[in-house]
Amino acid sequence: MILRSGGVLLLLSNIAITSAFFVSPANLEIRSLTATNFVSPLNTLARKNAALTLHSSKRESDTIEEAAGTKGKGKAAVDPGLRSKLLSESIAPWRTLRLFLYASFGFGAFLGGLITLSGVAAFLSGARDDVDLNAEYLNLGIDFGAAIAFAVLAKFDIDKGNELSDNVEKKLERKKVQRKITNAMREREERLSRLTLNVRVSEGGDMQTATVDALQSGAKQHMIIVAGNRKAIRDALLGANFLKMEFAVRNLLVVPFEISEDGEQQVRPSGGFAERPAYETQPYVAEIVGEGWAEYIKEEMDDAVKQGGDKVKEEGIAIVLANDGKVIRRGVGKVPWRKMVEELETAVTGEKQELL
Repeated sequence: MILRSGGVLLLLSNIAITSAFFVSPANLEIRSLTATNFVSPLNTLARKNAALTLHSSKRESDTIEEAAGTKGKGKAAVDPGLRSKLLSESIAPWRTLRLFLYASFGFGAFLGGLITLSGVAAFLSGARDDVDLNAEYLNLGIDFGAAIAFAVLAKFDIDKGNELSDNVEKKLERKKVQRKITNAMREREERLSRLTLNVRVSEGGDMQTATVDALQSGAKQHMIIVAGNRKAIRDALLGANFLKMEFAVRNLLVVPFEISEDGEQQVRPSGGFAERPAYETQPYVAEIVGEGWAEYIKEEMDDAVKQGGDKVKEEGIAIVLANDGKVIRRGVGKVPWRKMVEELETAVTGEKQELL
């Protein structure tokens, strides 16, 4: 009886240990956000659990980030399945030990139950008369109950391990895709510097052609490229018109790229100012010329659609380019001009700038 009581205590302690060390990825943020809202004597323990949860989440993220960033750096490639398994083991290192304990204790309980069952069978058959049936029935319940409980815990832990492995594979795949997108964006930034623009150099509307790189390195011009349908471009230029004095002071050009319904560049008339709205002929509005722009905008739009869906085509995109050639922001929808100008100044000077 003492052994059975010890087994029950061991089972309960093992369940407690499992609950303490196992944190489901789906519950990470929920526990960390709600732990501090409880007002009770257990609040301190809840905060410690929240800290452990955040640490586990960060460890998982850091492990996957490092694995995604170091792929292919060794002499021999690691099998993807083995790679995911190793990452899962590093994120949840106690799972193998727990499964071993489940198997050991569960087998021991099952074996003890079989021994007890044989004694009961011997008593019922008349081979033995020194058996206390009440105690033996209780022992049978404890033994087989413990065996079933350990089997359930093992199944639960294995399922969570498979779930973690699937999550690791998905996150690794997302990291790969994100890395490809990032590399493609950097390559596009290099191509962007070689594209050409027409900029207004006089109040009479005289135009001069220059590359993006020349405007940035020579004239120290920031740029905000806006691409979308006619409505998106009109709304963006109307919004920019309220800060036209700031654009002159901050050396900022607005580059609109209007896209027609069929996805092709929409060419606006350029015969004279009377043919175009005033907000399209402001000194800070540059015009695209030459080849390469359509391909560049299409690639940017495709990446935005992958992340934001087809609604991006209606809302339009904005690309904020500092005068050092770096894209500091890509956005979708209405352009927050004041915020964009402040971010440009902050990115270049390193000090927060606020507009009047």
